[in-house]
Amino acid sequence: MRLKDAKRFFRDLMEDTTTRGKCIEITMLPKRERGMALRALGYSFTPKELDDVLCREFYLMTEGERRLFGPGDLRDIVMGMWGNCM
Repeated sequence: MRLKDAKRFFRDLMEDTTTRGKCIEITMLPKRERGMALRALGYSFTPKELDDVLCREFYLMTEGERRLFGPGDLRDIVMGMWGNCM
């Protein structure tokens, strides 16, 4: 199930600095290459599935955890695509 994969991706971003670093590198790739790069890391989910996870998890996060997701990052990019900016 891809929603489960989106949850795993979110948790990996929160808990694994190596994954976070790789994702930062992926954001520097051309837009058309980013999905392929995420799949190469072992993740497969749609932007909507990730949006669902972020909407649910963001409000459960501590203030310190929320600092990992500052303005202009994954949260804003994904949420902006679906009209749910936080």
